[in-house]
Amino acid sequence: MPPNLEERRPAITPQLAVRVAVLGGFAFVLFAVIFFRLWFLQVLSGEDYVTQARENRVRKIKIEAPRGDIVDRDGNRLVRTRVAPVVQIVPSGLPEAEIQAADAYRKARSASEQVRLGAVEQLRSLERRRREEERRYTKAERREHRRLARASRRAAPVPVPPVPASEVKLRRSFRRLGRVIELSPRTIQRRVIEGIAEAPYSNVTVKVDVPRSSFNFLKERKDEFPGVDVEKLFLRAYPHKELGAQLFGTLREISPKELKKKKYRGVAAGTRIGAGGIEQEYDRYLRGQDGFTRVVINALGNRDDTREVTRREPRQGQRLRLTLDLGLERAANNALRQAIAAANGNGNPAKAGAYVALDPTNGEVLALGSYPSFDANLFAKPLSQEKFDALNSEENGAPLFNRAIAAAYPTGSTFKPITAMASLESGILTPSQTIFDDGKFKLGPQTFQNARGASYGLLNLSGALKVSSDVFFYTLGERANSHGPIIQEWANKLGLGHRTGIDIPGEFGGLVPDRRWRDAGYAKYQKCVKREKVPAQTFAALKKCGGIERPWSTGDNVNLAVGQGDLQATPLQLAVAYSAIANDGTIVRPHLGQAVEDDNGFPIHDITTDPRRHIKLDPGDRQTVLDGLARAAGQEGGTSADVFKGWPKRYRVYGKTGTAERAPNPDQAWYVAFVNDPKRPIVVVVTIEKGGFGAETAAPAARLILSKWFGVKDTTFHAGSSATL
Repeated sequence: MPPNLEERRPAITPQLAVRVAVLGGFAFVLFAVIFFRLWFLQVLSGEDYVTQARENRVRKIKIEAPRGDIVDRDGNRLVRTRVAPVVQIVPSGLPEAEIQAADAYRKARSASEQVRLGAVEQLRSLERRRREEERRYTKAERREHRRLARASRRAAPVPVPPVPASEVKLRRSFRRLGRVIELSPRTIQRRVIEGIAEAPYSNVTVKVDVPRSSFNFLKERKDEFPGVDVEKLFLRAYPHKELGAQLFGTLREISPKELKKKKYRGVAAGTRIGAGGIEQEYDRYLRGQDGFTRVVINALGNRDDTREVTRREPRQGQRLRLTLDLGLERAANNALRQAIAAANGNGNPAKAGAYVALDPTNGEVLALGSYPSFDANLFAKPLSQEKFDALNSEENGAPLFNRAIAAAYPTGSTFKPITAMASLESGILTPSQTIFDDGKFKLGPQTFQNARGASYGLLNLSGALKVSSDVFFYTLGERANSHGPIIQEWANKLGLGHRTGIDIPGEFGGLVPDRRWRDAGYAKYQKCVKREKVPAQTFAALKKCGGIERPWSTGDNVNLAVGQGDLQATPLQLAVAYSAIANDGTIVRPHLGQAVEDDNGFPIHDITTDPRRHIKLDPGDRQTVLDGLARAAGQEGGTSADVFKGWPKRYRVYGKTGTAERAPNPDQAWYVAFVNDPKRPIVVVVTIEKGGFGAETAAPAARLILSKWFGVKDTTFHAGSSATL
């Protein structure tokens, strides 16, 4: 008889029951998780994923916003925006070998520039050493000076590498592109390498303003030119070309690092921002709001033209009104050109200079420029390295260099009013006290004298300013040295030795030398000489350790009192210092921005700039200085009196000539003047490198600028005859 089924079924042990329970529980939990996840995706998050899916089918194509115009104080356009078709290369579409070649080129170019900057520093040290020792160059020093001058003018050129030999496809692509846009493959390669070296994160523009036929050809055959992008860009246009070219700056794509900065919050990658000058300082106003076009993309990644397209129009940037006066800017530029021509006619090889015109009551910049200049439209398109080097070359006068705010010079006698204020305010001289000028000033074994051996006899301070007596101010420099840094403190109070705070980047702070500065430099020099094991006061020490080869002496203060020695000041700093004398002690902050406006010129808000500080000037001391400056420009025998002969008396000129010695180069001409007219006050500074005596070239240029400002019809170049330093 067969066994019973119940008897054949194995018994379920407790251990097996536990295992079955565990597996069942695990399966239940697993199915519960899957069920919950499906419920979450379909019920709770379904709408979100539907939205994302729709967005994956939609692409935003950015429409760049045009930047706002820049106008002068009267609404004349200085910078505007125009549309231009461009052809670009996308770096991400280039082979790795090409990227590496661009990186190697960038490093080589940087090394070459470092060599040039080293030569510049050595040249300055050599010139400073000669000035300190007050002697002529030796033969060896002249040879060294010529060598350093050549090396400092221009960095050694770095050749652009060709397309890597392994990249046959890239070479073929450049040839095809070149035929369309009428550029040689070599030129395309050069622009690609230079562009990536400059900004590796940005598209490289290889040609701007391409013909309409070429633009359409590339647009229609985009698949045949991988890595090539054709767009319409807004470019800056400068209708007045070289006028104020150093002020405006350029545009460039924002970098990844800048995208993280707070001031660029909300700015998209690829946006062009201001680089340098006014474009950078007021970028937040000038940069508009980009628009976009939403297009539908099909499953193959192509645009579906059958679907509706939405569009948001870009919004142009706001208009920026400057304090500049276009007419005065043009007159100043022409005046400087005439002054340089006059200097050359006198046998001085002048080719560069700068000018500043300022409202002394509030710091508004009425005109500011550097000569030689350049056509600002050059930077609206890609610029070759050769052209960029030419614009930086000292042989061409370094047109890119803004001498008005960044070139620091000894100022010559234009510094004497500062020495005068320091002497009066510190009590080492009274307005009526006299000093006898016999034409010579002795300090130890050295003898200083007036220009061309002139002597002026018994002088008070007002008379010394009138004739610009060096002996008088040498004496003040010697007296001040025993009383501490009196002259230095007043120079700093009046705005020298530090940046003025003008609203464009690139300003140089300058230097007012004092005992602390020189003694600290000398201590470093001694340590360096010992460390490098080179003999002191030799060329080897000069190259290794710089030119501060001795501590401070009384002679340094004597030189400073007449604006010589190690003093370094910019034309803008002098304008601020003279403004303080003109306005009774307010240290203005020079500024170019006046107001932000809409497209119709309606003010949105004014740009307010508060003065830096106010210093107290004794009324009697200030009047003494004012009298001296007025006599220098308006009284017979004054250093610029013949320049202002026939000038309308209702516009009283306070002026000071300056002739700064900069051996082995010819002297540098200076002139500073102000007119305290109640309606149209103005301070003017003019300087001309290698321009000779200030009265011969700089002062006549300043008169032409004042003539334009006050509507004086006499536009003759009135060269003066004063030969003072």
